[in-house]
Amino acid sequence: MIEDLTRDALKLLSFELDDLYAILGCQLVAAAPPTRVAHMLVWLVDLRKTESPADEWISRGEKIRNDLQCDGISFVDSIKEGLRKSLCTKDILDLTGDIDESKMQILIMLVSAILKIPPQLSRFRQR
Repeated sequence: MIEDLTRDALKLLSFELDDLYAILGCQLVAAAPPTRVAHMLVWLVDLRKTESPADEWISRGEKIRNDLQCDGISFVDSIKEGLRKSLCTKDILDLTGDIDESKMQILIMLVSAILKIPPQLSRFRQR
């Protein structure tokens, strides 16, 4: 399981920061109230019913992406200080240079412990 997560995390290194925030926002949707997802889907279903032009699809897609990005940014802001206190040591910062699978696994384990992410949640990742 950690190997899969590590490979996925390494792929994310090539993404822009704004895209990473949006990806995090997508992950957070799983913990959001059902109305949050329903709201997004209603926007898309309405477009399909009215056979809206492509620019309307793009506009609404960008709005959803921006909302998800804001969710990701808000989450990081809420945990930033805890991460900074726990992760900003010379030894840990040295791991971030020239990152490989082994170093990524260590970072994932550290962040998981700091955020107190239960191992049970990793099972839902495959759904």
